[in-house]
Amino acid sequence: MNESRVLKISVFVAVFFSIFIIVFYATTTTRPIGEKYKPLSELGGPFTLHTKEGPFSLSDVEGKVAVVYFGFLSCTEACPASIGVVQAAYKQLTVEERNGVQFLFISVDPDRDSLNDLYDFGDYYDNDLIALTGSEEEIDKVTSDYGVFFELTDLEGSALGYTVDHSSRFYMIDKTGKLFTTMSHSTTPSELAARIKQLQNKAVTAS
Repeated sequence: MNESRVLKISVFVAVFFSIFIIVFYATTTTRPIGEKYKPLSELGGPFTLHTKEGPFSLSDVEGKVAVVYFGFLSCTEACPASIGVVQAAYKQLTVEERNGVQFLFISVDPDRDSLNDLYDFGDYYDNDLIALTGSEEEIDKVTSDYGVFFELTDLEGSALGYTVDHSSRFYMIDKTGKLFTTMSHSTTPSELAARIKQLQNKAVTAS
């Protein structure tokens, strides 16, 4: 792993642990930014994006509940807080329940978040988190399908160059690959764990 990738992952992990305890007991104060509100019935759908190991499709986790979050590795507030919520929620699940859920982190910043960086980031969380991204066109499509807002914003005088304003929500996918609901940035670990259990116990009906 080269030094720049080590630094990027280290910064993200450091920020995560600095707020983890706060997140565990309280909700994040980050506000969602300009979300594209649509009826739930118009959101969701299949997608295929990419990891270092090759293409990855939502159908690859069919039979499990999926928690999908859109963010980027240079994010210093909303993304680490949201990952903290997921990690705390996982601690409230049994081993069987944990094996039946998959957290998918989709980077909306493919210019900076390489497949190698995302692999290293996901590897830090073992199999709990799969990090993926795609081309600009692929990201535009999946964010449009899921009603996700994101916008590049210049940072004058910053070495980062720009940041990405983005909506901060959990997209809850049932075992058939259908978007069941979304959960806001203020979701607590207990609320997320309860929703995961609800979806795992939800009867699968033929479409």
